[in-house]
Amino acid sequence: MKITNFLLTLSVAATVAACGTDGESTTDATDSNTGNATTENATDATTDAGTETDASETDDTTAGPACAVDICATYGAAVPQVSSDIVDAAATDPMFMDDFAPLVAQGDAAVQAFKDSLTNFISDAYGCSSGLYTGPTMEESHAGLGITQEEYDAFIGLIAGVLSNNGVPDEDIANCFAPPLVDPAFANTIIGQ
Repeated sequence: MKITNFLLTLSVAATVAACGTDGESTTDATDSNTGNATTENATDATTDAGTETDASETDDTTAGPACAVDICATYGAAVPQVSSDIVDAAATDPMFMDDFAPLVAQGDAAVQAFKDSLTNFISDAYGCSSGLYTGPTMEESHAGLGITQEEYDAFIGLIAGVLSNNGVPDEDIANCFAPPLVDPAFANTIIGQ
């Protein structure tokens, strides 16, 4: 999945999650043959029991497909490598290198401490651990950076690229890792601080 299609899918998912639907079940996806985002409106839905129900009787919020793997059992051991790769990629990306330059200037020990802290944050954020992250809040960490929505989306794209480079299938990136990142409550702890 190309990063731009991934971001489009995330953007649509965030909009749908934030706005809900008008009583009609809507599914947003990316057509694997064309790479184009598609929207399908369903007039009826099938429940686990195999019976059809009118979409107006279903939940008003539309969630994408659920994560089909145990994220911690499947990917937990790779979190330190992924965290390291995220920091390395951000430190050399023209959009983020200025933000990471002060950290890099502190030397390898400071960069490794940051990577370790990010590992703990990710592990706690995805429920693989509890209380490992003892660093500052997201608001405190990003204070004064004035991160825009565009920059935030680009960083999510960077993360998606790192996950993909580490062998995580697109389906797991979109269904397991992306939902917490596009949650407006989380994004607002970083954007505009």
